[in-house]
Amino acid sequence: MKAGEDPVAAPGVSYQERMVAVADGVRLKVREWCPPAPAPEDPLFFIAGWISLVSGWRPLLEVLVPTRRVVYLETREKASAEVDRRLLRPEHFSIPRLADDLIAAATALGLADGRTVLFGSSMGSNAILEALKGGRLPAKAAFLVGPNAEFRFPAWGKVAVAILPAWLIERLKGFVVWYLRRFRVNARSDPEQMARYVRTVHAADALRLKLSAQAVLDYSALPGLATVSTPVAVAFAGSDHLHGEDEVRRIVGAMPHGTAISCPSNTYMHTAAVVADLDGFLSGLDGHGGR
Repeated sequence: MKAGEDPVAAPGVSYQERMVAVADGVRLKVREWCPPAPAPEDPLFFIAGWISLVSGWRPLLEVLVPTRRVVYLETREKASAEVDRRLLRPEHFSIPRLADDLIAAATALGLADGRTVLFGSSMGSNAILEALKGGRLPAKAAFLVGPNAEFRFPAWGKVAVAILPAWLIERLKGFVVWYLRRFRVNARSDPEQMARYVRTVHAADALRLKLSAQAVLDYSALPGLATVSTPVAVAFAGSDHLHGEDEVRRIVGAMPHGTAISCPSNTYMHTAAVVADLDGFLSGLDGHGGR
């Protein structure tokens, strides 16, 4: 895909790309779609998962962008981000740091007025949760796909991200794909999910992949969730071993206004089908949340 090319190309919907400064030495790519005014739905701020590619979300975006302003933020571990070399250290790729980024971006983009719906996946979902703690980012609601209560690494994985140089991690991407297929993703029941992971792993910046992995080794989403006053829906798939149902239940149970939404598969949550779950959740909001 060429720079500036609309990855969705929905009829009648305008598209633009820009870089937004979120901290000294850090600028993030923003993709924005706007339907003809007036848009019938509230704006949606989209924070995709770890090293995700926008192409993996095209089936969902095709349905979202004709009815609402959609702003898609590419987080700092992605190759599109401009990050000063002095900041290439693990602490600058932590989930709380990503949350600070999205708060800064939301403020700069006019999305911090309490009317915006937040949509996140995987690590993007965790960044949203961190931003919502203590009411730091006002939002109408959040719809999250597969956040993690913790990021669990096998013992060899912890050693690998600690000592392996980025150039060697680049060469080991094939092994990472094998590990995901063998132990973390049900490739037989959800081959499209596996195909997305193959594309994203091979496209990832190896150094930033290493730094962000180091940054989440001791992370837990649970502390502070009781301070999330925003209604939050958490979608999950029982077949998704990478983001387990038990973890989702722990996260939902820790929030005052959490809702768990069961979906058939991880692929389902990346397609137009999940819009029905999103719209059903939003239409059912009564200001008090629920489970």
